[in-house]
Amino acid sequence: MVLSLDARRILLSLGFAASPLTSREFSEYLGEDFREVSRVLRRLSRRGYVVRQRGVYTVTDKGLSLVRRKLYFKVRRVIRGGRKVHKFRFFKRKGEYTGVEVGSLKELVEVLRVISPDSLKYHVEKYDLQRWIEEELGDDFLLFLIGQKLEEISDAFDLRDFLYEVFSDRLNNLMALEKRLLEIKESRNI
Repeated sequence: MVLSLDARRILLSLGFAASPLTSREFSEYLGEDFREVSRVLRRLSRRGYVVRQRGVYTVTDKGLSLVRRKLYFKVRRVIRGGRKVHKFRFFKRKGEYTGVEVGSLKELVEVLRVISPDSLKYHVEKYDLQRWIEEELGDDFLLFLIGQKLEEISDAFDLRDFLYEVFSDRLNNLMALEKRLLEIKESRNI
């Protein structure tokens, strides 16, 4: 069965989210019309590519197998970085290099507990960190998660705690998804 390009995009995006989402949250993340996204999700649910439980949607193994290869490489880049990912360098407010640089979400989570909260706030205010997450890691869902609350946090320590929580949750979800994708690959090779 051949799915439309829109359905594949929905599967890839919902799979990349790596967490259950309501159709409203998902349409906000995609920046698409709620009714259209809901229609496609219902159609995918009837075909067994996604499942809806308690009002949230997740991609089934059947759905993941359709986008497995592309999704795996996208997830791997976020978690582990790669040669083509430019590292993010942390600076103090006055432009002094801190000596700390990261090239993946995994490294970023490790550094968040030790980096100066003021340095982190400096980069968030300049939108440097968000731009790096979007352009280098390609994690638009992570931007969606933090974008909803970033402007409400003014204290540097609270910002660091918030980002650590969101980034570490995202990392754990992506690592679980990566494992699931590898299991799907192995089951197809048997």
